[in-house]
Amino acid sequence: MKSIDFQSALISAFVGSVITLFLAYISASSFSALPFPIIAMLCGYVITGIVEGILSKGVTILEPAIGAVLVGIVLFIVVPLMSVPGFHDLDTIVLSVVLMNGVLLSALGGWVGEKLQGTLDDDIPDESPLDWSWVLCGAVLGTTITMLLSSSLVVILGYHLLNHALVFVFGLFVAGFVIGVRSPGVAVKESVVAGFLAVVLNVDIFCLSLGMLPLGGVVGGIVIGITATFAGSWVGEKVQEQRNQ
Repeated sequence: MKSIDFQSALISAFVGSVITLFLAYISASSFSALPFPIIAMLCGYVITGIVEGILSKGVTILEPAIGAVLVGIVLFIVVPLMSVPGFHDLDTIVLSVVLMNGVLLSALGGWVGEKLQGTLDDDIPDESPLDWSWVLCGAVLGTTITMLLSSSLVVILGYHLLNHALVFVFGLFVAGFVIGVRSPGVAVKESVVAGFLAVVLNVDIFCLSLGMLPLGGVVGGIVIGITATFAGSWVGEKVQEQRNQ
């Protein structure tokens, strides 16, 4: 049984504290609407796990989760002390729930990082039509990239639907590209399903934060999101082919 690398967990805690506090402060300083800094913090947790998973040696999914617990302790102390508009309505219960979710998301990010690093087994049964691990990886990447870029764009440019639509397409294209480059063999089918899941998660987050979208917007987002992820995967497969020749 592999022992826990506490040094890696401490590094993850330090990196996670810096990333999540920075994203939370920037977002909460710009907007009094609570969903934006919460989304920024959760994105920071996922990014921390991904970075730790990619940089660490061997499989280290547990270490980002342990680091995330330490990050949660830091945030639980520091966030209430932040005198910024976005956290005026943040109470202890909501913050605790956010931090508990952050631990799970950081562990998930660590798994994605290991998947991208290539340390996890990519073998799947021959009869399986999809590699669901790459589907999940792509969905997590797509959702994280689009949410992070959207919250950053809101801070810089304010809320404009067209800007968010462009970020949405770009984020899913990047997620598909990463799947195409890093996955063994052809993973276009996986990218299509991942794109659909990422769109659904984006719609859920948007509706919970800002209100319901019209049906046409939901259907259009699904079609555009799947197309963007497919295009990114196709380009990634071409890059992988060139690299292997």
